[in-house]
Amino acid sequence: MTARITAPEDFERLPDRGIEAQKIRALYKAYGAEYDFCRFYRQNDDTFLAVLDGDYILCEGEADYSELAGFFSAYGFGSVFCSEKAAEELSGRICAVCHEIYLMRYAGGAEYAGNIEPQPQLDKVYEILKTAFDIQYEPWYLDMSHRIRHGISRCIILEGSTLTVQHDINGEALLSQIAALPQSRRKGNSRRLIRAVCGGLMPSEVFVLCEKELTEFYRKCGFEPVGLKCLLKRGN
Repeated sequence: MTARITAPEDFERLPDRGIEAQKIRALYKAYGAEYDFCRFYRQNDDTFLAVLDGDYILCEGEADYSELAGFFSAYGFGSVFCSEKAAEELSGRICAVCHEIYLMRYAGGAEYAGNIEPQPQLDKVYEILKTAFDIQYEPWYLDMSHRIRHGISRCIILEGSTLTVQHDINGEALLSQIAALPQSRRKGNSRRLIRAVCGGLMPSEVFVLCEKELTEFYRKCGFEPVGLKCLLKRGN
């Protein structure tokens, strides 16, 4: 049975390592369990779910996938971020399209990039992000400012390029929202920013999630592929 959880002790069997586990842990650290738009669930002691505004993260142990499929169908979902195995088990049981996402780990060294803004104004970050991503200002701003205020995330800028350290928990950090202004692209600024931030995060392992077409860019930044994750997007 999948039941809602709220107390810190409810998360004792959440794995210490792994992207899915750290995403769930970061959400709990940022929001706690008092908001209805951010909820947490557990199935059979070792399978965990977090949902923020309809988008789920699944960290499975000995999961009952039939029951999970019924849960998603009953409560609705926008997307489910999960492992390849979970995506395979859930595909065909829920109405969703599976998108593969590459998990890459930083294997390079430290690099000095100069002129880094360690926590710029979020409006300045958004001006860069909106040139590369379809991001609505208000929900992005509310979520990111909340994460930053609770010490979970931070944004960084270097000469028209930006990235977000989404979390750095239990020796695992995740980078996201990496973008550059059109006039700052193809100048190596994003690469220098990434390598400088990754070096500063050591000894934590640093990861990024990306589409297949971006894997070569991240290889040039010092990353290596270490696996696949999946995003199940609700179908029609």
